[in-house]
Amino acid sequence: MSYFTSLNQKLMQLKGLDFLILFSLRIYLAYIFWVAGVRKVAWDNGKPNIDRFADFLGPGGSDNLNLFLPNFFGWLAVLAEAGGAVLLLLGLFSRWAVIPLIITMLVAFYYHLPNGWSIDAGGVELTVTYIVMLSVILIFGPGKYLSLDYWVLRK
Repeated sequence: MSYFTSLNQKLMQLKGLDFLILFSLRIYLAYIFWVAGVRKVAWDNGKPNIDRFADFLGPGGSDNLNLFLPNFFGWLAVLAEAGGAVLLLLGLFSRWAVIPLIITMLVAFYYHLPNGWSIDAGGVELTVTYIVMLSVILIFGPGKYLSLDYWVLRK
């Protein structure tokens, strides 16, 4: 039994590396949301994707979200994704940055919910994964050493 206690104590020392996990989450999510935000403002076949995205957000067919002010909410999503990605990358205002990203993911969750869980069927699996990852940063912060929040807020 003392072997397991000793091994457990050694494993507990890994807690000192928690900043690497939080940094990894931030970098991964920054890439994901940067690409999502930039794709919304790119041009495709002579039309900006933000117009297509706004069309999807606005009233229309059965696949639309039927939001009012679709252009406003489209640009808000771009700002949340691209701006949040930059803040996550820097580790600056990280907890604040993930709040609009979580809201964006909750909208995506609502849209994909009728498709069930599986990502293969267009379900909510990946959306829930992103919400969990963003929630970790919301609760634990951006981590020590490799974030501007740590250096700015250090006492």
